Amino acid sequence: DKGTGVVKVTPAHDENDFACGSRNKLEVLDIMNDDGTLTHHAGPLFEGRNRLEAREGVVSKLKELGLFRGEKEFQQRVMA
Repeated sequence: DKGTGVVKVTPAHDENDFACGSRNKLEVLDIMNDDGTLTHHAGPLFEGRNRLEAREGVVSKLKELGLFRGEKEFQQRVMA
């Protein structure tokens, strides 16, 4: 199993991804407001929802569509 080949690039949230996005002329879309709610870029199902509520909603929607592949705990590392 070699995975999906899909790479997530978040130019608005990561220095390396920003550089990659700039090189490839990707538009920077910020989907989160300063208060932690989601902007219209998150789509009509999630716009205005708190990020934690939206996360549960995304999982539910993926399951509904038969696209959910599972989840696992992840320890995020933020480099200073």
